[in-house]
Amino acid sequence: MISSKLRREFALLIIGSFLFLGCSREPVVARVNGEAITQKDLNLLLKHAGIKEDKAQQAGDGHKAMLQELLNQLINEKLMLQAARKEKITADKKEVMQVYNDRVKAFLKEGDYLQRLKQRGLTKDMVLKSIEKDLLVAKFKDGLASAVSVSEEELKGYYDNNRQGFAVAEQLRLSIIKTPDIEEAKKIKKDIDKGASFEEMANKYPAGHTGPGEGETGWITLDTFPADMAKPITKIKAGTAGGPIKGREGYYIIKVLEKKEKKVQSFDEARENIKNILAQQKARDKFHAWLQDARKNAKIEVLQNK
Repeated sequence: MISSKLRREFALLIIGSFLFLGCSREPVVARVNGEAITQKDLNLLLKHAGIKEDKAQQAGDGHKAMLQELLNQLINEKLMLQAARKEKITADKKEVMQVYNDRVKAFLKEGDYLQRLKQRGLTKDMVLKSIEKDLLVAKFKDGLASAVSVSEEELKGYYDNNRQGFAVAEQLRLSIIKTPDIEEAKKIKKDIDKGASFEEMANKYPAGHTGPGEGETGWITLDTFPADMAKPITKIKAGTAGGPIKGREGYYIIKVLEKKEKKVQSFDEARENIKNILAQQKARDKFHAWLQDARKNAKIEVLQNK
């Protein structure tokens, strides 16, 4: 008869063997504050990046550096997920499915998307879990960014130091007639010079642009056109027509409907753009400072990195 002490020892031996076998099937490559990052996690990140495992595990400094970078990404993600959990940040099923469904829209049907995932060694469940993590990380980073503020003094200082960065190129609104034949183009221009309606001609010989009317453009800059077309267009005064101008697809008669001269935006015009630029810079700086501090204070053990 087996004693109770021997039964307990035998049970502990079985549990220990099970845990050992479990770890051997899924090796742990790192731990962050006691939470494991497994080889499976690393392989999954490779699949999401479209990198084959056998290629990633090839010898060489380049591949080792890539694997180290990917492992660092997983460590950073783990730190953010731990922080998000501490702050009780959640991502519900509805949010996850919204992101998933948006991805599916790029395909004719969900089956096509799932087939693409299968080719990369991924499943729908893997993607849904990845989306949930991404949402938690995004919400955590948004929380850090929401505490950022930009003062009026900072806004004005940025504008004064980067004034030329707010230069706006000359803008034009055009009506365009296109024809493949130079003689026809000359005749059209001659008729317009004699008083024929440019708008009627533009309807008859449209250039394929979309805008307020047939053959019209919205507000555009001259870099829309090849240099050999842009130069003669600059000479056309607002309210008048010029041409024919030779282009890649034929000959063009162009009427300049309106012009906005080149200028530097005023501070008030540039204010919102500057605010966004500085807020993004501050948010990045705050996140990097948080991450540096989090890594410094965390217990990070890199155990294995193939």
